[in-house]
Amino acid sequence: MRKLAIAVGASATLASASAFAADVAVKAPPPPVWDWSGFYAGAGGSLNWSHIDQSLQGISGVTNVTLGPLVVAQGQAGGPFFDFNRNKFGVAPDVQLGYIAPFADGAWLAGIKFTYKYANNNSKENVAIPQTGSFTTAGGVTVNFVGFVPILPAEVNLKHQLALIPTIGRAFDKVAIYAGAGPALFGVQSRFNNGVGFAVIGGSLFDVTGAPVTVSNENWVWGGAAQIGATYAIAPRWFLDVGYTYARSSSFYIQNVVSFTNQNGPLVSSGIAYLNAREQITNQSVVVTINRQFW
Repeated sequence: MRKLAIAVGASATLASASAFAADVAVKAPPPPVWDWSGFYAGAGGSLNWSHIDQSLQGISGVTNVTLGPLVVAQGQAGGPFFDFNRNKFGVAPDVQLGYIAPFADGAWLAGIKFTYKYANNNSKENVAIPQTGSFTTAGGVTVNFVGFVPILPAEVNLKHQLALIPTIGRAFDKVAIYAGAGPALFGVQSRFNNGVGFAVIGGSLFDVTGAPVTVSNENWVWGGAAQIGATYAIAPRWFLDVGYTYARSSSFYIQNVVSFTNQNGPLVSSGIAYLNAREQITNQSVVVTINRQFW
């Protein structure tokens, strides 16, 4: 009887141990915390809102009016800078390269990212630059007049935008938020089409400069960019990055010089004209990229 009791007790103990082991075996290990560390590369697109601050000025050097070999009058026209600001919406492809280094037990993320946007956001609008001027005849009579220089159209194209942005972020497993700011470089193309200088003298309109002139400029301009965003891990080594960027160039100056000759009846006007511009670009964008980590 005693042996039977011992056998029953041993069997119960073994059954209990087996049940406990089974319970332990079926419990899944806790899911791993997402590792944000390392290099990554991504590509995607953005919606862009560009604000163009542009001021235009059309002035002339001394314009000679001749009748045959004789100079019968000399004049000059110009005026202050004329503000001509506008906005332009566009869609652009974006790429980025970056590196993330977790710290403080992985809860915080230090990073740096290089971004490139082929914005090609081209604003085209017609404008007439106002002028005032005067000319003096060979007989010493001075006549004042008003004038204008139509540009049909004036183009400003934000073609390229590059930025190098150090970031600081906070990780919440598969989600992270970040913010940063750094230097930016802008490639801007300006084009002034079909410019002609007109003068209104005695109620009549005179074409002073003749055939329409088109000039273009390409400028690389430094500025800055700030960005906030969030990332979300979608698969091993893959994550989405959604961010908002505010980027602004420094103000820059453009000067174009052209010579002209034009005939009105027996009179010929000739000289040099200057088309000057001051520009600054502000671009706000919402960027979405899909990225792959490389360890």
